[in-house]
Amino acid sequence: MDFNEYYRKEIERYGGLRQYVLAKAKEKRPLLNKVIKYSEGGKILEAGSGSSSNSIYLANKGYDVTSIDNDSKMLSIAKNLSKAFNNKPIFIKKDITQFEGKYSVVFSHGVLEHFDDEEIVKLINNELLIGKYVVISIPSDFFIPKQAITGDERFLSSAKWKDLISKSNGKIVEEFSYFYDPDNFRLKFLKILFNITKGFLPIKKPYIGFVIKNVHYS
Repeated sequence: MDFNEYYRKEIERYGGLRQYVLAKAKEKRPLLNKVIKYSEGGKILEAGSGSSSNSIYLANKGYDVTSIDNDSKMLSIAKNLSKAFNNKPIFIKKDITQFEGKYSVVFSHGVLEHFDDEEIVKLINNELLIGKYVVISIPSDFFIPKQAITGDERFLSSAKWKDLISKSNGKIVEEFSYFYDPDNFRLKFLKILFNITKGFLPIKKPYIGFVIKNVHYS
């Protein structure tokens, strides 16, 4: 499925622009909490922002946010989505490899899994040149190939991601994982089971994330 069509249907399904942003923020709370924690009130950059729902939410919580994507159609969707809110992030059509600046946090959600190993390490290094911290959120090997949206997603294990990050110029300072796929009955059941057992059962979560520090940031 084309990403533009995917987001159009998602926004319609959630009942409108504002409802979509707020619902997505609730679902991705673990990711946003890490971004807020490590931003320390500084500037935030979302790389490969897609619909920019994360950036729009953060901007309306008072944060200085820049949202970049190299797809003009996606930026058009993002700008339209932001019309439902008073505050807007700065929207820029740019690839992360061409972007310059200094930010407290550079983050992405559902982006890096679309690239091969070499490209992932390169992209992380590019982000480490810009941000003091890089926060990434990606689908794990909980998923199987037929669940891919565009068909090129790579559902890698946490161990594989750690290996790739170890080849970059940063180091992992925190890991996190969470349930994110509100329409999947299996996930709803596992989330309920996880909460009931207070995390006692070793249930793999579909989304994993890492906070990566650039030790050379100045």
